[in-house]
Amino acid sequence: MKDKVTVLTGASEGIGRAIALRIAAEGGTLVLAARNQVKLDAVKAECEALGGTALALSTDVGDEAACKKLIDTTVET
Repeated sequence: MKDKVTVLTGASEGIGRAIALRIAAEGGTLVLAARNQVKLDAVKAECEALGGTALALSTDVGDEAACKKLIDTTVET
């Protein structure tokens, strides 16, 4: 996972959070997306504590403009 960027939706809890933590433990770079910024920030901190790099972006994947912004921000970052 070292030279890859993973965009992970639903990352604030449950299976999404577990996947994020696993990728972070392998040194991955993540873009975490979900609607709840507070929960995303907590997962981001957990990922970074495990050695991963993370960007947390509040996103409603049901909104096309929000998804476009997520990808645009990912590419710009």
